[in-house]
Amino acid sequence: MVINSLPRLLEPCAQDDFFASFWGQTYKHVRGGSGRFAYLLSWERLNSVLRHHRLDFPRLRLVEEGKTLPPSSCLRYVAGRRGKPPVPRLMPVELARHLRRGATLVLDAVDELDAPLEELAVMLELFFRERVQINAYAGWQTSRGFDLQWDDHDVFILQVLGRKRWSIYGETRPHPVSGDGALCETPDHPPLWEETLEDGDLLYIPRGFWHVAAPLAEPTLHLTVGIHNRTGLDLLNWVNEKMRAREAFRKDLPRFAAEEERAAHVSRLREEFLNEWDDRALERFLEDFDAQAEPRAYAGLPWSATQDVLPDASGALVRLAAPRPLNLRVEDGIVEFTARKKRWRLAEGALVVLRPLEERRICTVAELCEAARGKLDERTVRAFLRELIVHGLVVIVDG
Repeated sequence: MVINSLPRLLEPCAQDDFFASFWGQTYKHVRGGSGRFAYLLSWERLNSVLRHHRLDFPRLRLVEEGKTLPPSSCLRYVAGRRGKPPVPRLMPVELARHLRRGATLVLDAVDELDAPLEELAVMLELFFRERVQINAYAGWQTSRGFDLQWDDHDVFILQVLGRKRWSIYGETRPHPVSGDGALCETPDHPPLWEETLEDGDLLYIPRGFWHVAAPLAEPTLHLTVGIHNRTGLDLLNWVNEKMRAREAFRKDLPRFAAEEERAAHVSRLREEFLNEWDDRALERFLEDFDAQAEPRAYAGLPWSATQDVLPDASGALVRLAAPRPLNLRVEDGIVEFTARKKRWRLAEGALVVLRPLEERRICTVAELCEAARGKLDERTVRAFLRELIVHGLVVIVDG
């Protein structure tokens, strides 16, 4: 079963129930059928990733009993030719030796290295409109990889193969953020929840919830899907950046002025700040945040590097590259949306091409020409697609 939506990922827990009772509030364990997540990553594909990618520390690392082992535990560095930097090489024998002794293999951002995981991350980014990163963890013995810890982002644990024992203790500082480590006291009470995740299970852990996991003397592979949500601090930082455009905020503070002048200066700053921090500040921030989102890298070779960009065959496949929904707005014959760090303004006729792509379908050029029949001719559709490809909003994909 391919997971192509958040409701499918959460099954049998209903999406509405999840957000009403668990999201950002407390943990949730969802039992799933054996093999449910097997398509996401197998031992064979993990071996292939390790073999065919030049992975370096700390993206690839070993951890044991809360300590990260040195890079030399599984990597050696070969001198680069002609003065180039050293190249990391995996040492399979040493890697296996440490794993047999109890180390856990950690591979960060594995969604950038394997297609099914990338598709899952893209789907979740579209829904949450936040950055998503997927890490892989593999263990064989009973030694825990990490000590009791909390994350500064929400996490979905997907138990892909084998089993793992999890304990959750809750939070000791509400909604902690990165850098709050010294402010979060280690819990001194028994776990709130302790259970074994079976093959196909899902576990949701909100930001700030202390947790620890340990293998059970058998091969185990799980994925952590991290959702990095925006906070009020991000909104505040965004407004602060807006203040750079205002002269009053660029001026020196009147340290040596009279009390009345100092008070007037602070009053002026407050007024200008609150003009930006109005009732629509959050909406503007989220729109700007979405517009700044970077798509995942896709080169689209050979066609993206040719003068004509689009191949001659109408069967060429294209898809939207924007990592956020376009939110198309139509007014006075103009369609507007923001994506790829710019605001787009196009004639309303562009909708016949944009709508199918906005549905995240992979379309042939012929399909889009047919959808535009009676409104745009084939030459216009192809020229429009060519411009979207050149500007990175649409990419050509493999068949």
